[in-house]
Amino acid sequence: MAGRRTVGLGLFTGQRPPGVAHPPYGDAVLLARAAEDAGFDAFWVSEHHGMPDGYLPSPLVLLGALAAATDRLTLGSGVALAPLHHPLRLAEDAAVLDHLSGGRLVLGLGLGYAEHEYAAFGVDPTRRGALMSDLVPFLRRAWTGEAFDWSGPAYAGQGLRVTPAPLRDGIPVWLGGYAPAALQRARRVADGYLVGRADDAILDRVLPAFAEPVGRPFTIAVNALVLLTDDPADADAARRGYAATQTAYEAMQAGGIAHAGIVAPDPEAPVTAGSVDRYFQAVGPAGAVVARLRELLDRLPAWADAHLVLRVLFPEPDARRQADRVARLGRDVLPGLR
Repeated sequence: MAGRRTVGLGLFTGQRPPGVAHPPYGDAVLLARAAEDAGFDAFWVSEHHGMPDGYLPSPLVLLGALAAATDRLTLGSGVALAPLHHPLRLAEDAAVLDHLSGGRLVLGLGLGYAEHEYAAFGVDPTRRGALMSDLVPFLRRAWTGEAFDWSGPAYAGQGLRVTPAPLRDGIPVWLGGYAPAALQRARRVADGYLVGRADDAILDRVLPAFAEPVGRPFTIAVNALVLLTDDPADADAARRGYAATQTAYEAMQAGGIAHAGIVAPDPEAPVTAGSVDRYFQAVGPAGAVVARLRELLDRLPAWADAHLVLRVLFPEPDARRQADRVARLGRDVLPGLR
């Protein structure tokens, strides 16, 4: 029997637009409320460190604010960079956030790829896979609320105890990553798998790993970059803004381990406003966006729950205009995806 289909809005990163003095983290509250009113099922934030545009470094802090501002939305980290977090502190912060949200947290975890982030936190990137494989069972044990001992790559200690235990019997953990080891790790220990970038090349590589059921409830979530517009000037503004941001991030990714090398940045093909459509999963008026996103959903295995995260491009920096665009997505796009 086919799984459920749900739709989230994201990824909110709080990046500072040109000419703005401070990162607009507070806009997330307005947008999350707009997403809830529009009928979205979830709201997602992400994490990076040391970025000149103020990219959000503390996703769980922001999710705590959103927990107080919303009533129904699932709140997700997509993703928190697991090796950069102290395992015991991560277990505690997630448990508190689960209480604040009334049991609405999904803890999405990834390994990251930026060398400067690993160096800043004093983490050896060669150990990142072993850390993640150990971290997920550590979190599940910690969330029982009972005292325990642990000895593994992620953490070692005796007489440990995380209180309070989460409001639920454990918090859903979804894992990202594109390498074969990451795919098998998600199948083995996670409650879901996150595809951070839904390029065809990435989907062709990762989806065969989930052709067969894992034997438990499981969600496959896909981030889709969406530009909803029927105004050429509006679309051009969005493309210019995305090109500037993507240029900076491809410079950070160059020569590194982003996307397991599947879609490595091409230094011979600079990102320009005229070339960014290759990054989009859906662009155009509502009908075209719905059709393309339905094709994307239909690629996902029928045995799993499917969660689509709409990474919406906003041509305008004004949060209220962005909220109006979210309302339009709820009115014109969401019904066609369900």
